[in-house]
Amino acid sequence: MEKLSDVKLAYGMDEAAQVLGVSSTQIRSWIRQGKLRVVRAGRRVLIRREVLEEFLRDLEEGRVK
Repeated sequence: MEKLSDVKLAYGMDEAAQVLGVSSTQIRSWIRQGKLRVVRAGRRVLIRREVLEEFLRDLEEGRVK
């Protein structure tokens, strides 16, 4: 079983871009369009791991353009 400290719970925009294999500009665009949900922590924009997993499934199924 993974320890909580071993599991990344949220990603910054650049990290999310790397995980999904797209540009950070594309991540910002999806956020502005309301297609990708974020959590704001002060000035930092975070994307929860579960949100990225769900978003990737939606991409695969053609629900996100």
